[in-house]
Amino acid sequence: MKLIFFVKDGCGVCENAKEKVDFFLDKWNARETVAVETVNLSTSDGLVEAAMRAVAEIPTIILEDRSGEVARWMKKAPNSDDLKSRLGV
Repeated sequence: MKLIFFVKDGCGVCENAKEKVDFFLDKWNARETVAVETVNLSTSDGLVEAAMRAVAEIPTIILEDRSGEVARWMKKAPNSDDLKSRLGV
């Protein structure tokens, strides 16, 4: 599985969402089964990636598995129970 964070420089909500998810990944020992990628919308490459994935809000967190997108959370971090169940940890 992979978590993709779409963030922007100077976004406090983005930083808090990433910290919250990182905390739970560590707590659940999920780092070996969940890859984490950050896409910065302050860059042209980040804007292109966001456009390709229809990301219009920050932060947006997308959870993917081999078949594609499993879940998407926008403007805030996911609820820990929801995240845990979707990760299967």
